[in-house]
Parts: sequence; C-alpha cells; structure tokens
Amino acid sequence: MFSNVELRHIRLCLVRQIAAGRAELLKLDEDSDEYMEKANDLMVLDSIIAKIDREQS
Repeated sequence: MFSNVELRHIRLCLVRQIAAGRAELLKLDEDSDEYMEKANDLMVLDSIIAKIDREQS
C-alpha cells in the first residue's frame, strides 16, 4: 500500500503528533471529556504506529 519511505515519514509525523498531544494532556483536567478524547486519540495513534512497525519488519 505505502512504500517504506512513506511509512517512515508517516510514522515520524505520528510520533511528533503524539509528543504534542501528551504535552496538551498535561494541561487538561484528567476528569474532563476533552482529556479522555485526547487520550483515546493518542492510543489510536500508538496503534497505528505499531501497525507501521509490523509492516516494516
């Protein structure tokens, strides 16, 4: 589907997005809906990165 170069670029972008998202989480109230939504989004991004890693193996 994607070439290895494309997958590496996608993975890098996702890693950066996760880092930024984790920084945002620190600013949010842990009991808020926004926090839960952001945390769920980060879990999905982690899952996508895992799939990319399996694809590149």
